[in-house]
Amino acid sequence: MRLKDKLARLPHSIVQDVVRSEVVRSFEDGRSFDDGAHARLDRIARLRSMIGEVANRARHTGEVAPRSPRRSRGPELIPVGVLHETPDGPLHVVETYLEPDHCHGHVAVRGALSVDASLVAKLALDPKLASVDLTRMVMLDTETTGLAGGTGTVPFLIGLAYFEDGALKVEQLFLRQLGEERPMLVRLAERLAHASCIVSYNGKSFDWPLLRTRSILNRVPLAEPAAHLDLLHCARRLLKPKLESVRLCEVERELLGHYREDDVPGSLIPLLYLDYLRGGDVSPLLGVLEHNASDLIGLAAILPRIVSHFAEVRLEDDPVEHLAFAKVALRARDFERAEAFARAAAGGGAESDVVRAAHQLVAASSKKRGDVAAELSALRACLERTQTQPQAAFVHHALAKVYEHNLKDFGAAHTHARHTLEIEGPLAHGRRIGRLRRKLLNVS
Repeated sequence: MRLKDKLARLPHSIVQDVVRSEVVRSFEDGRSFDDGAHARLDRIARLRSMIGEVANRARHTGEVAPRSPRRSRGPELIPVGVLHETPDGPLHVVETYLEPDHCHGHVAVRGALSVDASLVAKLALDPKLASVDLTRMVMLDTETTGLAGGTGTVPFLIGLAYFEDGALKVEQLFLRQLGEERPMLVRLAERLAHASCIVSYNGKSFDWPLLRTRSILNRVPLAEPAAHLDLLHCARRLLKPKLESVRLCEVERELLGHYREDDVPGSLIPLLYLDYLRGGDVSPLLGVLEHNASDLIGLAAILPRIVSHFAEVRLEDDPVEHLAFAKVALRARDFERAEAFARAAAGGGAESDVVRAAHQLVAASSKKRGDVAAELSALRACLERTQTQPQAAFVHHALAKVYEHNLKDFGAAHTHARHTLEIEGPLAHGRRIGRLRRKLLNVS
């Protein structure tokens, strides 16, 4: 029997599925357009002709194409949470309360209620956070249908965490089906209206721009709180020198001693939700909810952990961490704290590169404070630790400036200036040497 006759005996819906599969294969067979385009077009034309014949046969014989069963989309598909009927439509909410003594790893979440806002502002390099009431902060994290962003990406799970009477409440807004996004965004806007700031992990670059875009598309007014603390930025500044990756789960292991078991990989989450929309198993989404809740709780625990470290120099801590905190303190213009952390890093028994960088930072902090003697001492200690000529040239350059401009010791300045050619270049180096020689002649 010919293929045409076989197709004529099949129901119309089955033929459509066959055609779709054939078209997909024709465009995924790896051939270039020039080599296979005409063959694919001929194949599609023949299949369209077959569909037409089957359709005509169905009209004349009264055959009705069978419909594939569709699963109902209702709250029963999500075995946790409560479905609320709101003026904007149905909203599925999953709520969890954690007692103040709840620990994420070895850090209790209640510590987030007592952090010093001024220290948070310095860690985040954001002065606006200094005046924020952190007891009204809202932790924010989303799970979406894609990781690339853009208007086609939809947040199907909006996770919020905030403190109520000392307990941490985790509130997760779940999108049961596309088209019910507006009530989620309305609830989000209501929560943020009472928040003092947002705490997120990569939220400034991903979560918040996405939510703002979806709110505009759904015509939901969404006002951003006065401040936004993105802990990813803090983690990069503080932990990047020590960790290969600053993914949230890695940071939790390093700072909190928390190890996630059977955690759903973030790259699989969009696929799991799309499979659910197509009628697939809903049970994997329970893992997604747990993943999202763990992210939110992790934010509440990481914040007090890094603030407590920044508040006090503990000599037993890692010198690499001391150096990272010193750099942040210097950028925040907290020079005394920067110098304290840098001296701890220099005396912590670390490798030469860490010690040299620590002495350089002590010198920079001392210069900002106007302490010339401390700056000079730190630069001399740094010079003893240099191992390459470019490193030595940098230190000689700093010493030459201190001796010339602060101490007026032109002989010592000339001695160090002779080693700065590599970083100054011939023209600037020649000018410095000439100027110092003239000053030496005038002095003599």
